Amino acid sequence: MSPNTPHLSGMSERTVLISGAGIAGPTLAYWLSRSGFKPTIIEHAPSLRTGGYVIDFWGLGFDIAEVMGLSSDLEYLGYHMREMRVVGKDGQRATGFGTDVFKELTGGRYVTVRRSDLSRLLLESALSNAEVLFGDTIETLSEERERRGRRHIRIRTAATFRSCDRR
Repeated sequence: MSPNTPHLSGMSERTVLISGAGIAGPTLAYWLSRSGFKPTIIEHAPSLRTGGYVIDFWGLGFDIAEVMGLSSDLEYLGYHMREMRVVGKDGQRATGFGTDVFKELTGGRYVTVRRSDLSRLLLESALSNAEVLFGDTIETLSEERERRGRRHIRIRTAATFRSCDRR
């Protein structure tokens, strides 16, 4: 910690601004709120995004989901693949392989989940302790030296600009 950095224990409320309500933003908000921070998530999109690719979920990610209480929801929402296939232009199977090896290597803790489902679960887990602002963009973030420890944030919304000061 540098000599110019304000000491967090002297602050009355520890707030944090997080850009993005995808996978990382809500996960960060969840863990920071458990450490005493009051997170605000800013998301440019007007609502939580749907669609997207699928994610093979296992290993450390599965461990973290268990601690967050999300593993049973992921198992319910996820896909339990039996085979990976490569298909030709005609839509017929060209080659493929079974996925049992993944289940064996991970002790059965392997599931394929849609990104949008994972994102929604993570956001729901963060909502009890975080504010989420959709349709907003962080325009500027600056520190004013004459007001020690004060940050000025300018947030752009669809209709207007909002400015706020945070300690």
